[in-house]
Amino acid sequence: MITTTIKRLRSALAASLLLGLAVAVQADPVTLELAPSAQTAGTGDGVSLDLVISGLDSEGADSLGDFDIDIAFDAARLLLDSFTLTDLLGDLGLGDAIDLSADLGGGLLNLVLISLLETDDQNCIFCIGPFLDEIQGSSFVLATLNFSVLDLEPGNSTTVSIAGVNALGDGFGLPLEIAELGDAVIRNPSIGVPEPGTLSLIGMGLLAIFGLRSRRREIRV
Repeated sequence: MITTTIKRLRSALAASLLLGLAVAVQADPVTLELAPSAQTAGTGDGVSLDLVISGLDSEGADSLGDFDIDIAFDAARLLLDSFTLTDLLGDLGLGDAIDLSADLGGGLLNLVLISLLETDDQNCIFCIGPFLDEIQGSSFVLATLNFSVLDLEPGNSTTVSIAGVNALGDGFGLPLEIAELGDAVIRNPSIGVPEPGTLSLIGMGLLAIFGLRSRRREIRV
């Protein structure tokens, strides 16, 4: 009896490991990026950036179950006014997800969201949706970040970057492979300097104006 029970436990453990490996292999690499990747702004302006995940399977495995991501920016140039998190990992107001995000100061924001929703109805007989596989698409916004530009004079730029991905898991808690990270650059264009041809036209225009004034004076005399 004991021997049979041990064999069953070993078989169940082996099956669960194989299932985990199958799910892990099934996951395709995803992309994390801040969008838009390039934006124009200057001192006193407001800037909004979206943290976007792409490469998930639309309305099916693999869905996103949790993330822990660090966002870095130059605190001397940008002020973080606010941020909002997606509801596609669960409604925070209903207790479907846990938000552990924090502004760590010094230009570092730690975004942490953990879903308490089931991935699908295949492994949970008495569960009632929504399920992650049903509500998530292949690409969606994880968080929206709102900044005020403190100091960005013409000709200067500053970067908001994904400084680290501490965790990124699918609906089963298995890590997702990341193919690419994309940062965002905020640039204040330099004041345009007229080209030589433009300067010549301006000079000719001024000479024409002065010539007209001189002729008027001569006619008056």
